[in-house]
Amino acid sequence: MGWALVIVGSIALLAVIGGMLYWYATGVKRSLNTPPPAVLAAQGPLSFALSEKSTASLAHLSQEPILIKQAEDGLRVQLDNRPLVPIAILTDLAAAAALREIVADVSRDYGARWTALVTTAADGSIRVQRLA
Repeated sequence: MGWALVIVGSIALLAVIGGMLYWYATGVKRSLNTPPPAVLAAQGPLSFALSEKSTASLAHLSQEPILIKQAEDGLRVQLDNRPLVPIAILTDLAAAAALREIVADVSRDYGARWTALVTTAADGSIRVQRLA
């Protein structure tokens, strides 16, 4: 009976130590995957050239910058003062396609998770400034 208590106690202690190591390792991984704010600030905005139709559809969609959030749960956009919505909700298919094209290009530079502002310039270029 005494040995059984020692074995159960040892297993419980090992489980607690394993849980603490897992928690610490996930925190370290998260901090390594997130660049520090100084690096984010040092990265300048990205510029893209889209077709006239894509640029016009984005300008028609919103005169304000468009907030895009790419995360594990998918792509979300915020237009004007409205809340974040999935890109699938957009009824302007040309604008949705243009946003998907921008996201594909930006994800190569920023990775899988990021938040950025998309603005259309008067010359037809698209400017993307990463926020997080």
